[in-house]
Parts: sequence; structure tokens; C-alpha cells
Amino acid sequence: MTEALGRVFMGRCGSIAAILAVLWGTAMLTIRPSTWTPPVRSVLSRQLLFTAVDGVLAGVRFGAAVGVLVIVQAAIWIDTLGVAQGVVAPMMWRGIVRELAPLLACLVVIGRSCIPIATELATMMVNGEVELLDAEGVDPMTYLVVPRILSVVISVFCLAIIIATSMVATGYMLGWAVDAIRVDLWTFLESIFRQFNTRDLVFFIPKTIIAGAFAGAICCIDGLNVRGTMTDIPRVASRTGIRALTAVLTISAILSVVFYGRFLMLKIV
Repeated sequence: MTEALGRVFMGRCGSIAAILAVLWGTAMLTIRPSTWTPPVRSVLSRQLLFTAVDGVLAGVRFGAAVGVLVIVQAAIWIDTLGVAQGVVAPMMWRGIVRELAPLLACLVVIGRSCIPIATELATMMVNGEVELLDAEGVDPMTYLVVPRILSVVISVFCLAIIIATSMVATGYMLGWAVDAIRVDLWTFLESIFRQFNTRDLVFFIPKTIIAGAFAGAICCIDGLNVRGTMTDIPRVASRTGIRALTAVLTISAILSVVFYGRFLMLKIV
């Protein structure tokens, strides 16, 4: 059992080291001007179109649905616990910015883009296209990996902002309709802005960027590590989704503990 646990632990460490190595290589290539050849820029623009632009409607729908759930729960707390209505806006803002919007953005990107990216790269590996690119002098890391990871990072950050806006707008409209919010829109937004904390912004930016970077790296690594036939590609796709989602949830938990010094209800000294 000890040997098995050791193998599992070393395997996880190796996976994390591979992800960090890919992210480091991506960062180094990104700041190098020679990387941004017309083909690489074309791949990045197409990937951004698919991942970010085409994902806006999905993000708005996700944000609207979760915004409804949040305001329904707020109404229940108001009626059951006698919570003052003035805490609804701050509660929504903190929950949305700190946790919900980044997580939902990652879910949208993983479902719409990370799994297709892994499938695409795995298909290229099985068909020998990656080896062909390498033989022609095209660096697969520069041409295939860098633009895809960057597109995932940018998309998660932008979609998190859109989802947060959708959640606040939907939450206010429904809250006003069910009498959970009894102030006008400008007063509601003003109460949110008063609760704005630079610490939340500092938390929001790295949470979306780091989670997006890990999700993008995982889908690229899984896609390029496939060894087998076309029948292995669906297995790679499903594994990528689970691994990326696990990484995002783990990173979210770790960053929450680091930034706010709390684990669940316990304050970390």
C-alpha cells in the first residue's frame, strides 16, 4: 500500500511539474517578439473567436441562471432568518466576484473549448500532423500550445466579467420582482460600489488567470500525450474535462484560503 501511495504521489507531482513547465515555456515564448509570426497570430485570433466571443451567450445564460438562484436564496434568508435587505447587495457582490463568476467562467471554457482543444490536438497526434509540423521546422509548442493557452486565459478573464455583470443584472431584476430588493437600480449599484474592495479585485484577477492557465495547459498536455488510435481520443477528452475541473476547483480553494485566511468557517491565524 505504501508503494502504491508513493507511486500515486509521485505521479501527481510529475503532472504538476509538467503543467508548470508548459506554463513557464508559454510565458517565455509569449514575451518573445519572434514568436508572434502571422500563423501564430492567426491561430490565436481564431481560438479567441471560438473560446471567448462564441462563448458570450453561454456565459450570459449561466450568469442569469445562477443570479436567479442567488437572489432566491437571499429572499429565503430574509424571510427565514430576518436578515436585513441592506445586506443583499454586498452578499451578492462578494459571492459573485470572489467565487461564482470565476468558477462559472472556467466551467464554460472547459466545456466549450478545453475538451475540444484536447480532442483536436489528440486527433493531430494520432494522424501524425504534429510530427509533420515538427519535420517542417514548425515548433509545436509555439504554433499549437501557446495560442491555445493564452486564448483560454483571456477568455476565462473576460467571460468572468460578463458573467458577473449578468448575475448582478438578473439578480436585481428578480429581486425587485419578488420584493427581496426594494431600492432603485442606482441605489442598488451604489451599495455594491461602496462594498468594492481592492482586495477583491486583487483576488479576482489571479484567480481567473491562474485557473485559466492550468485548464489550458492540461487540455494541451492531454491532447499531445495521446498514444494510440482514434478510439483513444474520446477517453482523452473525458479525462481532460475531469482533470481541468479538478484543477480549477483546487486552485479556487487554495487561493481563497491564501487571500482571505479562512478555510470554511475557520479563520487561519
